[in-house]
Amino acid sequence: MDWSDVLKLALSIFLVVTGLGLGYLFLRIAGVFSRVGSSVTRVTDEIVPILSRAQTTVDGVNLELQRVDEMMQTAVNATKGAEKTVQTVSSAVTAPVRKLTGLAAGLKETVANLRAQRRRDAADAAAARAAAEARSTAAAPPIVADNAPPAAAGGSDPASVKPLKSHESPY
Repeated sequence: MDWSDVLKLALSIFLVVTGLGLGYLFLRIAGVFSRVGSSVTRVTDEIVPILSRAQTTVDGVNLELQRVDEMMQTAVNATKGAEKTVQTVSSAVTAPVRKLTGLAAGLKETVANLRAQRRRDAADAAAARAAAEARSTAAAPPIVADNAPPAAAGGSDPASVKPLKSHESPY
């Protein structure tokens, strides 16, 4: 036996040991894959019912949201109806109030105009009376007192003339 035979024997032993090692390794890896497969099966068996219950819950929530949406839509429609009612009542109340306010303002202005016209008329009448009084005083004969003697033919006695009071009219 020479060295080449020894090397061949060592290589054969190495390959057998390595083959056994690889076989053992593959056997262990097969066990790991088996455990992973059973774990995945258990997780799947637990997750599927959970997902089913979650789907049922989501469906229930969606149903309730649809009901809430219908209620909100009804509330919006009721609010719009109430708003229209308020606008109608408001316009039904404010239109006559506006007309009455306009009528009252017109009456107030009419009364103010009438009062101003009366004041102007009274002032005009007073001015006319004053002017007439001034004309009559200048052209009228002097008023003589009842107990005064008649004036001489040539004129009147200034001491015998009775002065007029401001509110008396010679007419």
